[in-house]
Amino acid sequence: MLELLRRVAVLIILSAVGIGLLAPVATRSATPISAVTAQLLRAVERPTSSAPRTLFAGRERSARLTLAEVAQPVAAEALAVASALPTPASLSFSAQFAPIPTPRSTPAPKQRTRSVAPPPMIGDTISGKATYYCCSRGYRGQAVVALPGALGGHYDAPPAARYVTICADRCARLPVVDYCACYWGTANQKVADLSLEAWAAISDGDRRVMGVVRVTIHLG
Repeated sequence: MLELLRRVAVLIILSAVGIGLLAPVATRSATPISAVTAQLLRAVERPTSSAPRTLFAGRERSARLTLAEVAQPVAAEALAVASALPTPASLSFSAQFAPIPTPRSTPAPKQRTRSVAPPPMIGDTISGKATYYCCSRGYRGQAVVALPGALGGHYDAPPAARYVTICADRCARLPVVDYCACYWGTANQKVADLSLEAWAAISDGDRRVMGVVRVTIHLG
Protein backbone atom coordinates (compact mmCIF):
# COMPACT_ATOMS: atom_id res chain seq x y z
CA MET A 1 0.00 0.00 0.00
CA LEU A 2 2.80 2.39 0.81
CA GLU A 3 4.48 1.66 -2.48
CA LEU A 4 1.33 2.55 -4.42
CA LEU A 5 1.06 5.87 -2.70
CA ARG A 6 4.63 6.69 -3.63
CA ARG A 7 3.93 6.03 -7.29
CA VAL A 8 0.83 8.21 -7.26
CA ALA A 9 2.78 11.05 -5.64
CA VAL A 10 5.52 10.83 -8.29
CA LEU A 11 2.96 10.98 -11.14
CA ILE A 12 1.30 14.05 -9.59
CA ILE A 13 4.67 15.82 -9.35
CA LEU A 14 5.56 15.01 -12.99
CA SER A 15 2.17 16.24 -14.20
CA ALA A 16 2.59 19.53 -12.34
CA VAL A 17 6.03 20.04 -13.90
CA GLY A 18 4.66 19.34 -17.42
CA ILE A 19 1.79 21.77 -17.00
CA GLY A 20 4.24 24.41 -15.82
CA LEU A 21 6.35 23.96 -18.96
CA LEU A 22 3.34 24.24 -21.30
CA ALA A 23 1.98 27.41 -19.74
CA PRO A 24 4.29 29.88 -21.68
CA VAL A 25 3.46 28.18 -24.98
CA ALA A 26 -0.28 28.42 -24.31
CA THR A 27 0.13 32.05 -23.37
CA ARG A 28 1.88 32.86 -26.69
CA SER A 29 -0.72 30.96 -28.70
CA ALA A 30 -3.47 33.01 -27.11
CA THR A 31 -1.92 36.27 -28.43
CA PRO A 32 -4.20 37.90 -31.07
CA ILE A 33 -3.06 37.49 -34.70
CA SER A 34 -1.66 40.51 -36.52
CA ALA A 35 -3.74 42.60 -38.92
CA VAL A 36 -1.65 41.53 -41.93
CA THR A 37 -2.20 37.87 -41.13
CA ALA A 38 -5.92 38.42 -40.75
CA GLN A 39 -6.09 40.13 -44.16
CA LEU A 40 -4.29 37.22 -45.86
CA LEU A 41 -6.63 34.71 -44.19
CA ARG A 42 -9.72 36.65 -45.27
CA ALA A 43 -8.38 36.91 -48.81
CA VAL A 44 -7.83 33.16 -48.98
CA GLU A 45 -11.38 32.44 -47.76
CA ARG A 46 -12.94 34.55 -50.52
CA PRO A 47 -14.33 32.70 -53.56
CA THR A 48 -12.04 32.40 -56.54
CA SER A 49 -12.65 35.00 -59.26
CA SER A 50 -14.18 33.77 -62.49
CA ALA A 51 -12.58 36.57 -64.50
CA PRO A 52 -10.82 35.29 -67.64
CA ARG A 53 -7.06 34.98 -67.24
CA THR A 54 -5.87 36.46 -70.49
CA LEU A 55 -2.25 37.21 -71.15
CA PHE A 56 -2.29 40.64 -69.49
CA ALA A 57 -5.70 41.90 -68.27
CA GLY A 58 -6.94 38.63 -66.74
CA ARG A 59 -3.70 37.93 -64.90
CA GLU A 60 -3.47 41.48 -63.48
CA ARG A 61 -7.20 41.50 -62.48
CA SER A 62 -6.81 38.20 -60.62
CA ALA A 63 -3.73 39.48 -58.82
CA ARG A 64 -5.59 42.62 -57.71
CA LEU A 65 -8.56 40.60 -56.42
CA THR A 66 -6.48 38.20 -54.35
CA LEU A 67 -3.95 40.70 -53.01
CA ALA A 68 -6.12 43.82 -52.71
CA GLU A 69 -5.90 44.04 -48.93
CA VAL A 70 -2.26 43.06 -48.50
CA ALA A 71 -0.27 45.88 -46.88
CA GLN A 72 2.54 45.48 -49.45
CA PRO A 73 0.90 43.88 -52.50
CA VAL A 74 3.00 41.78 -54.75
CA ALA A 75 3.29 43.28 -58.22
CA ALA A 76 1.51 41.32 -60.93
CA GLU A 77 3.74 39.32 -63.18
CA ALA A 78 4.10 41.02 -66.52
CA LEU A 79 4.69 38.79 -69.50
CA ALA A 80 6.13 40.50 -72.53
CA VAL A 81 5.52 39.06 -75.93
CA ALA A 82 8.86 37.92 -77.20
CA SER A 83 9.83 39.85 -80.23
CA ALA A 84 10.23 37.85 -83.37
CA LEU A 85 13.74 36.79 -84.15
CA PRO A 86 15.23 38.66 -87.08
CA THR A 87 15.11 36.72 -90.30
CA PRO A 88 18.63 36.05 -91.52
CA ALA A 89 19.52 37.67 -94.75
CA SER A 90 19.06 35.43 -97.75
CA LEU A 91 21.41 35.21 -100.66
CA SER A 92 20.20 34.51 -104.14
CA PHE A 93 22.37 32.67 -106.59
CA SER A 94 21.92 32.58 -110.32
CA ALA A 95 23.89 30.39 -112.64
CA GLN A 96 25.38 32.13 -115.59
CA PHE A 97 26.96 30.22 -118.38
CA ALA A 98 29.50 32.04 -120.41
CA PRO A 99 29.77 30.76 -123.96
CA ILE A 100 33.05 29.09 -124.71
CA PRO A 101 34.36 30.32 -128.00
CA THR A 102 34.90 27.56 -130.46
CA PRO A 103 38.40 27.72 -131.82
CA ARG A 104 38.37 28.41 -135.47
CA SER A 105 40.23 25.84 -137.38
CA THR A 106 42.53 27.21 -139.96
CA PRO A 107 41.93 25.35 -143.19
CA ALA A 108 44.94 23.71 -144.62
CA PRO A 109 46.23 25.58 -147.59
CA LYS A 110 45.10 24.03 -150.80
CA GLN A 111 47.86 22.37 -152.64
CA ARG A 112 47.89 23.37 -156.21
CA THR A 113 47.96 20.36 -158.44
CA ARG A 114 50.93 20.72 -160.64
CA SER A 115 50.06 20.08 -164.26
CA VAL A 116 52.33 17.79 -166.18
CA ALA A 117 52.44 16.72 -169.75
CA PRO A 118 50.63 13.50 -170.67
CA PRO A 119 52.78 10.41 -171.24
CA PRO A 120 54.35 10.50 -174.70
CA MET A 121 52.74 8.52 -177.49
CA ILE A 122 55.06 6.37 -179.58
CA GLY A 123 53.04 5.52 -182.60
CA ASP A 124 49.85 4.05 -181.18
CA THR A 125 51.57 2.92 -177.97
CA ILE A 126 51.55 4.69 -174.55
CA SER A 127 53.09 3.57 -171.24
CA GLY A 128 52.28 4.53 -167.65
CA LYS A 129 50.70 3.43 -164.38
CA ALA A 130 47.48 1.47 -164.09
CA THR A 131 45.30 0.72 -161.06
CA TYR A 132 42.26 -1.51 -160.54
CA TYR A 133 38.58 -0.93 -159.90
CA CYS A 134 35.59 -3.09 -159.15
CA CYS A 135 33.56 -3.31 -162.28
CA SER A 136 31.41 -1.58 -164.88
CA ARG A 137 27.68 -1.99 -165.32
CA GLY A 138 26.92 -4.98 -167.48
CA TYR A 139 30.49 -6.33 -167.28
CA ARG A 140 30.78 -7.67 -163.75
CA GLY A 141 33.15 -10.65 -163.57
CA GLN A 142 34.76 -9.89 -166.96
CA ALA A 143 38.26 -8.71 -167.84
CA VAL A 144 37.64 -5.14 -169.10
CA VAL A 145 39.45 -1.79 -169.03
CA ALA A 146 38.53 1.90 -168.49
CA LEU A 147 40.66 4.57 -170.20
CA PRO A 148 41.09 8.36 -169.76
CA GLY A 149 39.04 10.50 -172.10
CA ALA A 150 42.22 11.58 -173.95
CA LEU A 151 42.79 7.95 -174.92
CA GLY A 152 39.20 7.37 -176.03
CA GLY A 153 37.69 6.08 -172.77
CA HIS A 154 33.86 6.16 -172.44
CA TYR A 155 31.10 3.90 -171.17
CA ASP A 156 30.01 1.39 -173.78
CA ALA A 157 27.04 -0.84 -172.99
CA PRO A 158 27.44 -4.54 -173.83
CA PRO A 159 28.59 -5.73 -176.18
CA ALA A 160 31.90 -3.80 -176.27
CA ALA A 161 32.86 -2.28 -179.60
CA ARG A 162 36.53 -1.40 -179.03
CA TYR A 163 39.52 -3.41 -177.84
CA VAL A 164 43.10 -2.57 -176.83
CA THR A 165 46.11 -4.71 -176.00
CA ILE A 166 47.61 -4.12 -172.52
CA CYS A 167 50.95 -5.65 -171.47
CA ALA A 168 52.59 -6.02 -168.01
CA ASP A 169 53.92 -9.47 -167.03
CA ARG A 170 52.04 -10.67 -170.12
CA CYS A 171 49.72 -9.16 -172.66
CA ALA A 172 45.93 -9.46 -173.00
CA ARG A 173 43.42 -8.05 -175.48
CA LEU A 174 40.75 -6.26 -173.38
CA PRO A 175 37.52 -4.47 -174.29
CA VAL A 176 37.33 -0.72 -173.51
CA VAL A 177 33.99 -0.34 -171.69
CA ASP A 178 34.30 2.72 -169.41
CA TYR A 179 35.88 6.08 -168.69
CA CYS A 180 38.25 7.05 -165.83
CA ALA A 181 39.51 10.51 -164.83
CA CYS A 182 42.78 8.83 -163.85
CA TYR A 183 44.32 12.17 -162.65
CA TRP A 184 45.15 12.85 -166.30
CA GLY A 185 47.61 15.73 -166.79
CA THR A 186 48.89 15.63 -163.16
CA ALA A 187 51.85 14.05 -161.46
CA ASN A 188 49.58 11.16 -160.36
CA GLN A 189 48.13 10.46 -163.79
CA LYS A 190 47.34 6.93 -164.90
CA VAL A 191 46.78 5.47 -168.30
CA ALA A 192 44.16 2.82 -167.36
CA ASP A 193 41.89 1.31 -164.71
CA LEU A 194 41.71 -2.50 -164.82
CA SER A 195 38.86 -4.66 -163.60
CA LEU A 196 39.89 -7.34 -161.08
CA GLU A 197 39.83 -9.97 -163.79
CA ALA A 198 41.85 -7.78 -166.17
CA TRP A 199 44.56 -7.26 -163.50
CA ALA A 200 44.86 -11.04 -163.06
CA ALA A 201 45.02 -11.44 -166.84
CA ILE A 202 48.17 -9.27 -167.29
CA SER A 203 49.96 -9.32 -163.88
CA ASP A 204 51.16 -11.89 -161.35
CA GLY A 205 51.47 -9.25 -158.60
CA ASP A 206 49.03 -9.09 -155.66
CA ARG A 207 46.86 -6.05 -156.42
CA ARG A 208 46.03 -5.63 -152.69
CA VAL A 209 49.74 -5.23 -151.95
CA MET A 210 50.93 -3.43 -155.06
CA GLY A 211 47.86 -1.35 -155.93
CA VAL A 212 49.65 0.02 -159.00
CA VAL A 213 51.18 -1.79 -161.97
CA ARG A 214 53.28 -0.46 -164.85
CA VAL A 215 51.63 -1.17 -168.22
CA THR A 216 52.01 -0.48 -171.94
CA ILE A 217 48.82 0.02 -173.98
CA HIS A 218 48.61 -0.64 -177.72
CA LEU A 219 45.70 1.50 -178.83
CA GLY A 220 45.56 0.25 -182.43
